[in-house]
Amino acid sequence: MDVKKYRQVRVIILLFIGAIIAVSVFLDIYLLAAISIFTGILFLSLVRLKTRITIDEREQTIREKAAQLTYAIFAPTIGLGSFFLLIPYQKLSPVFAKGEFLYLESLGMILAYLTLFLIAIYAISYHFLNRKYGGSSNEE
Repeated sequence: MDVKKYRQVRVIILLFIGAIIAVSVFLDIYLLAAISIFTGILFLSLVRLKTRITIDEREQTIREKAAQLTYAIFAPTIGLGSFFLLIPYQKLSPVFAKGEFLYLESLGMILAYLTLFLIAIYAISYHFLNRKYGGSSNEE
C-alpha cells in the first residue's frame, strides 16, 4: 500500500470512528465510544504496518533539527512560566493579596512538574539512543 492509499483509508476510518463516537455520545453509551476509539487506534496501527513510507536523509535531518529546536524553546519557556507563576504576588499587587487568584500557584506547580517530566523523558531517551547507536563511553 502506498502513502496516498494509506491517507485515504485513514480518513475513511477516522470518519467512521467519528460517526460511531457521535452516535454513542448522543445515546449516552460511553463504553461504545471508548471501544470504538480503541478499535480505531488498533485498526489504524495495523494499516500503518502494511504501508511502506520512505523518508530520505534530508527529511530525517529536518525532523531531528525541528525536534531539537522545539525542545530548546519549549522546556525553558514552560520552566520560566512555572517559576513566574510560583512567585508570591501578595507583596506586589493588592489583587493577589486578597487571594482571588489562588489557582495560579496550582498552575505553576503543574507546569513545574511537566517541565521536570519533559527533562526526564529527554534524559532517558538520550541515554537509550546513545547506547543504541554506539555512543557509549565505556568502550575504552
